[in-house]
Amino acid sequence: MTNIQEMMKELFGGSCYGYCLTRQFSKSDDIKTLTSAFLEGWKRGYVDDDGFVSNPLKYIRLVGGPAYRDVEKVSINSLKDLPDDNDWIVEYKKKPTDKASHFVIANRKKGVIFDPSGDSVTVKVGAPFSYRKFII
Repeated sequence: MTNIQEMMKELFGGSCYGYCLTRQFSKSDDIKTLTSAFLEGWKRGYVDDDGFVSNPLKYIRLVGGPAYRDVEKVSINSLKDLPDDNDWIVEYKKKPTDKASHFVIANRKKGVIFDPSGDSVTVKVGAPFSYRKFII
């Protein structure tokens, strides 16, 4: 028998990048809007069962963003390394060698402005590792 609750724990446990993409490109802070978009992305196959956004370009279009042709992962050591004062989707890791990471929206002046986990431990004890640059 399928354990739906366990499946949803796994899906939402890995949803940070999806929530950040949704917030960044839909400009909504409403949890129901963010979650509906995330679930629609999952339904369409842009999000995997573990919450990983496997097709970010199509997902961005789904949530109202422009038609990008690529997403680049740019390494950083600090939020001061972000290219300008805009909001960016930033990947944090507890340690640089960790496989696990957590995504937030941040800018170099205000710091973290959106964290899908509220106040995540990864952000508290870790450091910025990379940000996502969207290429038109």
